[in-house]
Amino acid sequence: MSDAGTFTKLFTVDEANTLLPGIRPVVEALFETFREIRGEIQQAANEAGIAVGSPELTRLLESRGRAPRLFERVKGLIERIHATGCLVNGPEAGLIDFPCLYNNEIVFLCWKYDEARVGHWHRIPDGFAGRRPLLDDSAPTEGDRVH
Repeated sequence: MSDAGTFTKLFTVDEANTLLPGIRPVVEALFETFREIRGEIQQAANEAGIAVGSPELTRLLESRGRAPRLFERVKGLIERIHATGCLVNGPEAGLIDFPCLYNNEIVFLCWKYDEARVGHWHRIPDGFAGRRPLLDDSAPTEGDRVH
């Protein structure tokens, strides 16, 4: 069981869904920034004639200056999402978790970018692999939330 004090906000399914219109464009900006990072890595490697996995590439990317700025953008976008009280648990996949209290246990309502609404949840130690549909008999519902 996780400590509720660890999270700044606990969400209901409705509250999580209400945030999606504001979170979706930030996740899209993350996707675009990751595309730019991959492009910068490939371009730098091609221009220098070195392999993408080469240790020299890190120094080259830093000297070019663009990649560090892109990584700062990623950090800022993730911070914007975290400021809403939810967690980015898979930035390149668009995985966002919303802490929720269910049967005296903190669980995560789980949303993936390509989903229209929050439709899954999982226990924290189970992670994404343990996702269950909200229709699951053991799924958190509005009435189960305890303050």
